[in-house]
Amino acid sequence: MPGIVGCLRRTLDEWRLGDQGPLERFVGPPVEEWTAEILPNGTDEDRIALARDYRACYDREGWQNNSVFPGVSKMLEELHRQGFLLYVCTSKQQHFAVRILDLFELSGLFTAVYGDKAEYASHSKVDLLARLLREQSLSPEAAWMIGDRIHDIQAARANGVRCLAAAWGYGPAEECTQADAVAETPAQILGLVMAENFQPKNGWNPVL
Repeated sequence: MPGIVGCLRRTLDEWRLGDQGPLERFVGPPVEEWTAEILPNGTDEDRIALARDYRACYDREGWQNNSVFPGVSKMLEELHRQGFLLYVCTSKQQHFAVRILDLFELSGLFTAVYGDKAEYASHSKVDLLARLLREQSLSPEAAWMIGDRIHDIQAARANGVRCLAAAWGYGPAEECTQADAVAETPAQILGLVMAENFQPKNGWNPVL
């Protein structure tokens, strides 16, 4: 959040767009979604330019203005040790996601990283998760989507994947309740995905 909100605030100030209210709501959705909200009467060119200026700020400084939630690294390491296949599915542009994983020395825990790309026709997480499942030959019923925002839950639902809400993240409680299960802390993740009531039929392929 610090890197995203900081660059959002700076970009909006430079564009003289005034008070847009709490900017935390823009942590999670694709950039294209919030540019449409902020510039409802703007042209496509205006929105593209706003997104470009934000990403330029994020490229300079925002990407490294963040930290790993306590317990997440240990949770990922334990899932990896148990033989789970881990993937990243994020609305963040892919090169930023890879850079951040490298910064925190987490890249080696993931089988593949799927982020947004400028050349994609769709910037929806629904379509991105579909691409991940298809290209990695994953069975939806054998996978978990773990995230903290409604966009993660919607992507999972649309693709037939179970969703687990990370309640320690940035999503409000009303979003978390729409998931199949809720983890209050990273330490609860392993137990939830291995619980008897959630046993998949064809092995494990967690998706994060």
